[in-house]
Amino acid sequence: MCEQSYMLSGKAVPDNLNYKNYDVVIIGAGIAGMTAALSMSPKLKIALVSKESMDTSSTYKAQGGMAVAVGHDDSPEAHIADTLRVGQGLCRRETVETMVREGTAALEFLQSLGMDFACRDGDLFLTKEGGHSRRRIVHYYDYTGRHIAETMAGKIAQQANIDRLEKCFLLDVLVKDNQSYGCTVLCDGNLLVLRAGAVVIASGGYSGLFALSTNIAATGDGIAAAYRAGAAIADMEFVQFHPTTVTTSTGEVFLLTEALRGEGAFLRNAAGERFMFTYHHDGELAPRDIVSQAITAEMKKDTRGVVYLDARHLGQEYLADRFRQVYSMLAQNGYFMEQDLVPIAPAAHYTIGGILTNEWAKTTVDNLYACGEAAATGVHGANRLASNSLLEGVVFGRRVAWAISQGSSRGSDSWTYADFKMNHRRECWIDSKILGKELSLIAGVVRNGADMKALLERLHKEKNQSDKALGAVEYQQGCNSYILAELLLQAAMIRQESRGTHYRADYPQKNDLKYKLHIIQQRGRKTRLQ
Repeated sequence: MCEQSYMLSGKAVPDNLNYKNYDVVIIGAGIAGMTAALSMSPKLKIALVSKESMDTSSTYKAQGGMAVAVGHDDSPEAHIADTLRVGQGLCRRETVETMVREGTAALEFLQSLGMDFACRDGDLFLTKEGGHSRRRIVHYYDYTGRHIAETMAGKIAQQANIDRLEKCFLLDVLVKDNQSYGCTVLCDGNLLVLRAGAVVIASGGYSGLFALSTNIAATGDGIAAAYRAGAAIADMEFVQFHPTTVTTSTGEVFLLTEALRGEGAFLRNAAGERFMFTYHHDGELAPRDIVSQAITAEMKKDTRGVVYLDARHLGQEYLADRFRQVYSMLAQNGYFMEQDLVPIAPAAHYTIGGILTNEWAKTTVDNLYACGEAAATGVHGANRLASNSLLEGVVFGRRVAWAISQGSSRGSDSWTYADFKMNHRRECWIDSKILGKELSLIAGVVRNGADMKALLERLHKEKNQSDKALGAVEYQQGCNSYILAELLLQAAMIRQESRGTHYRADYPQKNDLKYKLHIIQQRGRKTRLQ
């Protein structure tokens, strides 16, 4: 693994650094980061840092909703059972129970902020998605995430103790004696040191590494920074591919919410035949890993290489109202769901791997926390149950706030410039666009060891100390992409079995005897299974 450095377009940073002092720095302004900020004491001075605008976040793009066991025929025990079953033996039961049992409190928290979830006949209107045995998804039409993000952002703006630092890119977490004391960020081309008693990484996952991704902005920078800081990283091989995405006329990969199939839409192959019941007894409502693998198999069977989503029988009136965002986007691209079959394909969507944490969002580095998609809490196991992600973000965002409030670390007066040791060596760098195409082909829905080994060897051979005139952020993302791709491929090669989102054609069976364990990677230490 290459060494850390701070380089701005090839130049070492100057000694006269700018800095600000906070009690807490939160990296990421999605549902997990904003929940943490809003749940902390107003006496704490907080920096909420995001690299781009709110509408690029995974939360903002989330369509389906949040899973919570509040239905008359539902229970936390049923939700826990569904989560464990879909997680294929790798869920950490204690964190699953925590997430599900705190689901009602998470829902009440969102409602207290002003979120207006859909209701019918005086009760919450619950929908069903793949892998669930009950209707338990609370939603706001088909743009639940946007509704949550906009509501939370409005509340954040009213909090005098929270500074919003937008368009600031995380460079590194600062650590001394295995204790975090802040981080460095790049804001408008200038290096800024944020000194803090606690750092929370809630910056999302790494599905944006793939060329076909629903979250192209999710480049895993917080996970890479935590790895460089010495934090343990877990489950990097598990990347969830959303089964139903469409590529628009502009080349954007647009997600067609799971709720479409939950409300009765079908999948048809190139011959016009429904096929999902051939692969799973739940048909279109099978877990996402099964559906993605089935679609991939059907696409390979026919030279046309296409599979369709069929919602024609649901009717224009219902579709245009219930799925407002999806209907509008498809209409703009010439597809009208009440009359057209919509060509779909799987795309990288959600990453289960990330920064290893306990049930209070604590990492293996003191005063460094992680929550949301950046964290590996163990709630998803080998495959995330649909709509558990928003729930996870709220539950563990609230928990990280509580953990920090109970901690003894406040402020950062002990920090000195002597602790901030610069390393002027350049990092390994890789062209992220070229890497994305390779990962989509080789580390996508179907994998095999020989191809992954060859790609990893190419990465090692072709790592580039770029002579290009790159912008600082582009350069740093190329460095992060190299680290994350290496971690992903190494873990995927170690796991010589198929489980959940990780399907290896050369090892198509599950192997509980050897691999019912998590792969833990940590800088300077031997990779281990535990």
